[in-house]
Amino acid sequence: MKTIILVGGGHSHLHCLKKIQPQEETVKWILISPSRYQYYSGMFSGYTEGIYSLEETRIDLDNLCERAGCDFVESTVLSIDPDQQHLLTDKGDIFTYDFVSFDIGSRNDSLEIQGLHTHNLPIKPNYRFPEQIEKLRNSRRTVFIGGGAASIEMALSLKAWKMKMGYEDHAVTVIHSSPLIEKAGSFSSKKMTRVAHSKGIELHKGRVTKVDSTRVHTGEGRTLGFDEIIFLGGPKAPPLLGSSVLQTDEKGFLLVNSYLQSVEYPNVFGAGDCATLQDFPNLPKNGVTAVRQGPVLWKNLTGAAAGGKIIPFEPQNRYLAIMSIGNKEGFLTYGSFSLVNGWAWRLKNWIDVRFVGRYGG
Repeated sequence: MKTIILVGGGHSHLHCLKKIQPQEETVKWILISPSRYQYYSGMFSGYTEGIYSLEETRIDLDNLCERAGCDFVESTVLSIDPDQQHLLTDKGDIFTYDFVSFDIGSRNDSLEIQGLHTHNLPIKPNYRFPEQIEKLRNSRRTVFIGGGAASIEMALSLKAWKMKMGYEDHAVTVIHSSPLIEKAGSFSSKKMTRVAHSKGIELHKGRVTKVDSTRVHTGEGRTLGFDEIIFLGGPKAPPLLGSSVLQTDEKGFLLVNSYLQSVEYPNVFGAGDCATLQDFPNLPKNGVTAVRQGPVLWKNLTGAAAGGKIIPFEPQNRYLAIMSIGNKEGFLTYGSFSLVNGWAWRLKNWIDVRFVGRYGG
């Protein structure tokens, strides 16, 4: 019997867990995750705004594993020895595998900004998210670092919650070194800038160089005070992979081929934010990519275990993305096209509720 270990409860692994047949006798499946619950990142903004309850945003991995006939282990993997095919957890347990897959997401931190690590409010791994949102809601001056979709969506959702609660005097600021949602194109970027201003977000153009206990410093010589600060300036590699002997890209993400296999160890797989495709290094690290990798990962893990066929992952050139911008309005982008209305939010809500329901039922 082959042993396949899934490390992390990310989008791609959720698909695999749903596909496992409980009566399967040729493969032993194990999921190792630091929390029983996997919080769905697509609903982070809605939870921040108060639209969803905590229970509506999370998937019970233990229950999902029980239905699949998969062993669930609530631990954090500290290291991997791909030569001996061993994993070491924070509880001192050693697991041996025939095949292992990593879908552990990324982290929201930056070692390039002096002092950030000490004062940053980390919402990843995802199970830390709920407790951190309470801190943001109580913060009178909140600073988000980053101009991408994650940063501006969270800022707008937090601002919407504060306005509903009567905290109009609470400042929500976004510091960004490049145009907002730059990858969506200049037209969408300008539209998002107008939206942010109209919703009361304070925008500051600049690159953060230092963070101390009360102020943010930019390279342009400006300083801003804060009560809470959160870095959402793009995904950063989880330390587990960078500290291993597995080959990574220059940023520390697991380097995988088109079959989602480690370029050096074909029995090690990676999907979602924690991995970089060797042939498509600029592929966005987001939920859309991770969801689309799920079926390929499933076929390749089971195919490899059976000594059968595996298939390549083929990225798409354009994809639909919808951000929540507060008050049940959505900002939809597809390539360079974008629109803002309530219909876009309703579509996002339908997609998100359906996704969680698929694994939580």
